[in-house]
Amino acid sequence: MSEFWIMKGEMLLQPLRLLLVCSLMLFCYCSAAYAETDSSAISSRDNLQEIRDFHQPSPFNAKSSYASFSTASTEKTIFADVPADHWAKREIEFLYERSIIQGYNENGVLKFHPNENVTRAQAAKMIIKALGESEKPVTSARFKDVPPSHWAVGWIERAVEKGIFKGYDDGTFQPNAPLKRSQMSKIIAIAFKLSEPAVAKKQQIFRDIKPDYWAYPYIAKLYYHGISNGSDNQFMPELYTSRAQFSAFVARALNKDFRLSVNSPAIATGKVTAATLNVRSAGNANASVIGQLVRGTVVNVLEINGYWAKILYNGKTGYVHKSYLKLKNVSGNPVQGRIIVVDAGHGGTDPGTMKEKTYEKNIVLSVAKKLKQKLESAGAKVIMTRESDVYKTLEERVQIAKNNYAELFVSIHVNSASPSASGTETYYDTSKNPNGYESYLLAKAIQQQIVSNASMKDRGVKDYNFYVVRNNNVPSVLIELGFITNNSDYQKLTSDYYQDIFAQSIYNGIVQYYSQ
Repeated sequence: MSEFWIMKGEMLLQPLRLLLVCSLMLFCYCSAAYAETDSSAISSRDNLQEIRDFHQPSPFNAKSSYASFSTASTEKTIFADVPADHWAKREIEFLYERSIIQGYNENGVLKFHPNENVTRAQAAKMIIKALGESEKPVTSARFKDVPPSHWAVGWIERAVEKGIFKGYDDGTFQPNAPLKRSQMSKIIAIAFKLSEPAVAKKQQIFRDIKPDYWAYPYIAKLYYHGISNGSDNQFMPELYTSRAQFSAFVARALNKDFRLSVNSPAIATGKVTAATLNVRSAGNANASVIGQLVRGTVVNVLEINGYWAKILYNGKTGYVHKSYLKLKNVSGNPVQGRIIVVDAGHGGTDPGTMKEKTYEKNIVLSVAKKLKQKLESAGAKVIMTRESDVYKTLEERVQIAKNNYAELFVSIHVNSASPSASGTETYYDTSKNPNGYESYLLAKAIQQQIVSNASMKDRGVKDYNFYVVRNNNVPSVLIELGFITNNSDYQKLTSDYYQDIFAQSIYNGIVQYYSQ
């Protein structure tokens, strides 16, 4: 992943030595985050590559009982269409050496056809041979589409006898039908008697498999036994299983030396919000870059420490700057665990706008406190820039967010103009904030909620470079609840009932944003 170097202004700094120190002070707390992205990179993705479930070398143990095979397999290629760099070469040849698979002799050339879909008949034979069982003698057909003369009838009968396969209600077995990945997971789990993983049964592992999905128990067993870890945080259960994939699964079930490392359950998923994002070997900006993620990629997040998220990357662990991940809990409330800064505008010697003896600083503080209570009740970690009538500079407010590794920043204000001006408007920034588009999505969700729930005039969402939204790295918005100078708005802004509606609407908007 290329780096996003903030070089702007370097040529101007040489003659301005005095300004250099100030610039560096403002820059230091955000440069580590900016260095993780590349705004010039392409934002589109190629189509999802073929599922490998193992985009990493097999962790084969040379000291195992199969050491001779491991050595031999690196010195020769058995199948012409399984070259030395094929991801499943060792697993496929492991099965061949044990006569579990045979391949196809085509004009004197031995091939395996690794990318073809494995059929139900082929899978039955491979499983029974892997278990060390023989085919069952058959004189009469159990299934109307598998006569005694069928090449796989004995293997199918043995697989059915052992409860690994079943036929269909219409009396068929459909031996030539391809095997779905969901079906494959059940077959592997049953055939090799994989034990129940010692983890929460309802923990979501893949973003496309809910715990109530029929094959979830089997898929979970494959994951926690190191047999399958999916691709791009997906399992894709309705896709078909290739011969190479099935061979890898069987080999891993037979020999633990082939199994993948199993990580702790994900605490959240993270959707990349930058054009590209560096994946590093450790949680710091000086660690080596081991890969890149593009915008829209969803990864499993294993843990978060400060600004660094430990993720699953190509079957291994890596680290990314969390400012460029839209985090989503795998269970519970969408805001649970999120670090959200609530900024009540003005305060202390800065009263904001006013009408008679009613000050903006007091209205927004009241709404901010109500919002804090709602967010905390949902499990969010809320950081207030102020909780009393004190003055904070704009710089201090932004720094509070950075010091607390904020993931969202919400600033609350009240407007003023001529008596005829009314309504709510919400601001975001794309001029400097690297999460400008995410800020727009957040602003739009909050604006819609306030307009609908508080019956406010919709003045829209607006791209404007207010300091607190411009100088944050995370999704940030500034909300103008209404006009204190408008009688109708004033009645709502000063009403405890409507202040609660404003707070609830902002809360709803945040939840809506995280749910998208």
